[in-house]
Amino acid sequence: MAFDFTDRPDTHRLELMRKAYPDVDTQSVLTFLNFRACFRAVAADYQRVLERFGLSESRFLILMFLYHNQPQALGITTLATKLGATKATTSKLVGGMVKSGLVEKTSTAADKRATLIQMTHAGAELLDRFLPVNYQAVNHLFRHLTHDEQVQLNHLLDKLLPDAQ
Repeated sequence: MAFDFTDRPDTHRLELMRKAYPDVDTQSVLTFLNFRACFRAVAADYQRVLERFGLSESRFLILMFLYHNQPQALGITTLATKLGATKATTSKLVGGMVKSGLVEKTSTAADKRATLIQMTHAGAELLDRFLPVNYQAVNHLFRHLTHDEQVQLNHLLDKLLPDAQ
């Protein structure tokens, strides 16, 4: 029998695996597979929302970092740290954002060699158009969960984070 990403095993198939691999925890595997499928579906839906505005998740985050730091600009190192990416990756992202007019590079009066990144008017306008759609998409995603269920889900997801131990 051939398997693919849409062919998720059920309890019966996992119990068969347990004969060969006694450490199989059927419920953990089922939970993982469901979590993974949910993550993929949510990520794909959200990617479509971002793409409608010519954004990636990283570009959106950079705009938000700059938005929340206004009127000051941020350096590449700070953006990279906030993004959890390398300076090289962040520089490449910022370079593309400069070309598309979303951000601009400036220098400081104290050190002309230091490059700072600042959101442009076009970047701010894009963010103003995107944020309402972003929040509608998030609201739509969780429309079937009550407030208390969302609190509980956040609590459970926090337990899965690596430093939650």
